Amino acid sequence: MLYGFDVGGTKIAFCVYDEALSCLFEDQIPTPHDYQTFLSSIETMVHQADAKFNCKGQVGLGFPGAINASDMTLYCANVPALKGRPLFKDLSAILDREVKIENDANCFLLSEYFGGSADGCKTVLGVTLGTGVGGAICIDGKTLVGQNSFAGEIGHYPLPATILKKYPELPNLTCGCGRQMCLETYVSGTGLGNLYEHYASSPLKGPAILNKFRAGDKIAQKVINIYFDILAAGIATAIMVLDADAIIFGGGLSKFEILIDEFTQRLPKHLLNDVKLPKVAKATFGGEGGVRGAALLNYQK
Repeated sequence: MLYGFDVGGTKIAFCVYDEALSCLFEDQIPTPHDYQTFLSSIETMVHQADAKFNCKGQVGLGFPGAINASDMTLYCANVPALKGRPLFKDLSAILDREVKIENDANCFLLSEYFGGSADGCKTVLGVTLGTGVGGAICIDGKTLVGQNSFAGEIGHYPLPATILKKYPELPNLTCGCGRQMCLETYVSGTGLGNLYEHYASSPLKGPAILNKFRAGDKIAQKVINIYFDILAAGIATAIMVLDADAIIFGGGLSKFEILIDEFTQRLPKHLLNDVKLPKVAKATFGGEGGVRGAALLNYQK
């Protein structure tokens, strides 16, 4: 059996899959605030699943952060209990089996590669548009990690100069990473709110902005137009490096009904002339993608 954990800032999702990737069991718990409780919670869920399915399941875990390759500790700002902790070593010891751990965006894309929107593609860029912007690269069924575990992190690309030339009035935003004008501060859900507040001089969250756009609000329409220009220009930079077969969108903003059409329409002007465009699609598995991808860390096709 394949066990998948998707660790978030507020909850941990857990699913059990068989070798045919059918989900046989699912559960979730609030994310513990301290490390020892986190470990014991995972231990309890795994041992209960072992007993339920009469097996010693293979465990994969996705989390929002990166792994320090030198000592295998985690960088995980959104889950303070895990920050700086050797989770791989500790969980493997407690569970008496090797535990595979990976960034949650990589898990999301791995799920789409096997039976999802990226099935049959060779080189795929995954982009999650949520509170932040996550990115992942999958080549021949394997996620690209990099020496610092930052491969695919397009959210921290700097804003393209072509966009600054077109919209010189854009605000100079500081990212959570400490740098200024990172892509995610403009095209995440938070970034959409940043743009609206700048142009409307009043705060508003993403869903309300989209509703205003649908209702024909002029400022919301202007903001959405700028949003898609920035998104297309930013991701085009990654495409010029990867020459990807496919771009797969996930996260809350990927549900915006005009995302695929608007992005696809604007993308060519940011690329070389006459290049074959990548397939552009929304994720097949939606919210299940992270936990399914974590289980797939142990999948042998």
